[in-house]
Amino acid sequence: MPLEQDVETLRNIPLFAGLPTPRLKLIAYTAEVVRFAPGEVIVQQGDPADAVYIVTEGEAEVWIRDAEGNEIHLATMGRNSLFGETAVICKGRRTATVKARDRVATFKIRDTLFLDLVRQSPEIGMQVMTVLAERVERTSNALLQHQHLHH
Repeated sequence: MPLEQDVETLRNIPLFAGLPTPRLKLIAYTAEVVRFAPGEVIVQQGDPADAVYIVTEGEAEVWIRDAEGNEIHLATMGRNSLFGETAVICKGRRTATVKARDRVATFKIRDTLFLDLVRQSPEIGMQVMTVLAERVERTSNALLQHQHLHH
């Protein structure tokens, strides 16, 4: 039964909503469920990236450190939020630190599987582009506000 539940969880995530059930089953089967305690770091800015995460329970906070070493709170992500995709797509390092705000459960999807999904499903590619575009805009705004406060 758990696989069926996982498939339903994935279907509720906007990114995966349009996928056929067999594809969702594959993701559910290969995704790892990882749990975090309140305050625990899920990904650390600057670390190499090997997976994307989807929040299935709880809330996670996104922080970035600027050149002066100040921590800037960018966003809080609730259930069904995707994160970690930027570094995976760019094959780069984590662009932000994500910490569990309360008890958090995530689906951890390996980078190779995620990139295959993006390649094979144009609708996922479009969704990811939308998520990325919104993130860039939000990050830019947060940094601008931060600069005004500190200068």
